Amino acid sequence: MLELRGLLAQRLEQRTHNPLVVGSNPTGPTKKFMCECRLLFFGDIVGHPGRVFLKEQLPALKDRYVPDFIFANGENATGGFGLNKAIAQELKNLGIDGITLGNHVWNQREFWNEIDQLDYVCRPLNLPEACPGNTSIVFEFKGHKLALMNLLGRAYSREALDCPYKTVQHQIEKLKQAGVDNFIVDVHAEATAEKYTLGWFLSGIEGVLGVVGTHTHIQTADERILNGTTAFICDLGMCGSYNSILGFKKEPILEKAITGKPCRFEVAKSPSIVAGVFIQLDLETHKAISIERIQILEAI
Repeated sequence: MLELRGLLAQRLEQRTHNPLVVGSNPTGPTKKFMCECRLLFFGDIVGHPGRVFLKEQLPALKDRYVPDFIFANGENATGGFGLNKAIAQELKNLGIDGITLGNHVWNQREFWNEIDQLDYVCRPLNLPEACPGNTSIVFEFKGHKLALMNLLGRAYSREALDCPYKTVQHQIEKLKQAGVDNFIVDVHAEATAEKYTLGWFLSGIEGVLGVVGTHTHIQTADERILNGTTAFICDLGMCGSYNSILGFKKEPILEKAITGKPCRFEVAKSPSIVAGVFIQLDLETHKAISIERIQILEAI
């Protein structure tokens, strides 16, 4: 991990009052791209603190990384549980081009009837087929088509889910027939072993340039390029309250852990953290070139 200094740190200091900004060494060699595409992908946005702090940091992050697309997982963005149309539009207005989801996809009940109106949001691909919502979002870039997709893991899950392996393979084959040649997949899952298994599986499919894990809200330090083609990280982390338990107030959770008393999870307050990755892709050769962790801490 490297502490970022210089111009970026100065800009962020103006916005966050002496934050700590860290990022990993980019993996992969520096080389000439045939068709470079630059992505920022942020982990689970947890409630109002996560949305506000991400909004504050995005201008400097855009200046530094000059992304062509910005993606984020929004399944905790509305009050910590799920997403609704109003908050989805708020995230879109920040400049987020594609929003993925997870196991809390239907926690905001009105979202079942809203999701079909949001062409920049995709729900997990392996939910039952009858569920509404896009199962992929396709972006056009310099003569290529890049699809963003979302999967739910089955380990420790209570959801009724189709096989993620067969489902995503079928979807990729279908999209390739429609001219899509590059793919990014958000694997929203609990178990690291399942994320790695899906990562290796997907890296064996031509055109899958990135597999990023979400759900645990804790950023992992295992970013790498799988099979020389696919950028991978087990978990992006979160955008949410830092002095918390996964973005939620720690006191009631501690009491429940000690006494067994039921509690309601409530979104904690700032200071906050923003976590995600920057990925460089070559859409012509269908390969990821590098992946770099990003983590910004608000002043404590």
